[in-house]
Amino acid sequence: MACDESGSDGENLLGGNTDVFAHASVALPVDAAAECVREIRRRIRSPAEEYKANHLLRERHRAVLVWLLSADGPIHGRAHVHLTEKAFLVVDRAVGLLLGDPADAVSLYRQGPEVFGTDAWRTFLVTANALLRVRPGGPRNRGGQAVPATGETPDAAGKAPQATGETPHAAWETPHAAGKAPHAAGETSHAAGKGSSTTGEAPGAAGEDTPTTGEAPDTAGKALPGVGEAAGTPEDAFFATVDALVRAAPESEAAGILRRLAAHRRRAEAYRTRMRAAPALFPVLNPLFPALRHTAAHWSADGRPVVLVHDRQNALTPGRTARIVQAARRDGIALHGLRLVDSRDDARVQIADFLAGIARRIASDELAGTGDPELTACLRPYVAAESVWGDARSRVRLAPAGETPGRATEINSGV
Repeated sequence: MACDESGSDGENLLGGNTDVFAHASVALPVDAAAECVREIRRRIRSPAEEYKANHLLRERHRAVLVWLLSADGPIHGRAHVHLTEKAFLVVDRAVGLLLGDPADAVSLYRQGPEVFGTDAWRTFLVTANALLRVRPGGPRNRGGQAVPATGETPDAAGKAPQATGETPHAAWETPHAAGKAPHAAGETSHAAGKGSSTTGEAPGAAGEDTPTTGEAPDTAGKALPGVGEAAGTPEDAFFATVDALVRAAPESEAAGILRRLAAHRRRAEAYRTRMRAAPALFPVLNPLFPALRHTAAHWSADGRPVVLVHDRQNALTPGRTARIVQAARRDGIALHGLRLVDSRDDARVQIADFLAGIARRIASDELAGTGDPELTACLRPYVAAESVWGDARSRVRLAPAGETPGRATEINSGV
């Protein structure tokens, strides 16, 4: 099975270029994939040496995109996409860390923007991301605690694998409270303002991960003045934000959940101390690793052993790939290998690259409320029911009919 991703910002989920992470996989023979690439080239007729998803997303090539995804197309029934709504993943992980069970993440994410206002909710998301993102050996504040650098994207999308393995510090853990079905109405504020994926040229020429429009948070609701600026540590900023939100809407169900989070500051401090001393092999907020595990489980569900062939990724070090295979097999997933290749040398990975970029753009447009009904309908058969997706409105449009999503599989998150 050949795989690739789109929208990787490592653990920088709220300050990156995209609000959606997509991981695509295809089960095509090499010769069939090569013929598919040739047919796409024949139909698009671009002089570009390497084709990317943006070529297919241009309005003038809409017919090619619809053909690729259609029931009569070359990948129907032979491809799969796992989606992650990044903002919801942050809430899921934060609630899971502090309460020991992420079940309340769904209600909190559903109610947050409406109850507290989009600006204040955005502050909560950003401080939660900073709380969970620990950078060992980074700068320390006056209290001696590490302060995450802003604007950096460790383990972000990159195509040159690290040469050395990593020493694992913890096992690939099984998920707690698996099988929850997140449905949320609140949208992430930075998704606003995106245009339809098929209007005009796709932005830039760097491929499907070209940054989209800048963040444009909704101005409705009140911000939390001073929070995050005066706070000295990520813990201070997060719990000051929680306190401000509770005071802003004390009678709400969401505030009740936040009060429970506030009672477990020691867990947050212990987590950050633990991660600074012995960083987890798989960072808690990186959506790539649970997506890989899901992909392996999906294609081996009928008992067939699978080998994943993945485009080169900085995050997929030798130590991590070995642990992914080992832990999957321990848990009954018939993953017999994970091999990294250059997408330019494997047509199957090129098709996965196309699909990942296409899926991310279509899903992101749906999240922003600017979706294209035809393209969303074309994508729906490929989307995993277990996608990590909190927004209820867009989830209904993206998910296979009659199915509900699960939560992110937790792997060695340190939580």
